[in-house]
Amino acid sequence: MMDKLPTMSRVEEGKFWETRNATDYLDATQPVSVTVGPRPRNRCPKCEQTLLSRYVDVSLADGRAQLRGLRQLYCPDGHETRLAPEAQRLVDAIEAVLHLTWVPIGASQMQAVA
Repeated sequence: MMDKLPTMSRVEEGKFWETRNATDYLDATQPVSVTVGPRPRNRCPKCEQTLLSRYVDVSLADGRAQLRGLRQLYCPDGHETRLAPEAQRLVDAIEAVLHLTWVPIGASQMQAVA
């Protein structure tokens, strides 16, 4: 049993653990505290099934922009469909920017953008 882990790069570390058992190095570890937050809402509120993921394209700002490959969560029975939280934050941010910079079609090219 080894009581000290060598210093190594991530690549070296991966190769190191491929050929060793972590229980042989328990004396070299230190306890840590982990705080677990609330579970993400990943169940359908109607049927309690786990929501599945798929990737979809989303049109923004009345079709003026499109984001591709955003993660969507959906109930296999069709009760709920929504963007994953990280995708929804991205959509909200981009729509806010598009709203600020929107210039109607036919507006002068020289018109200042709000």
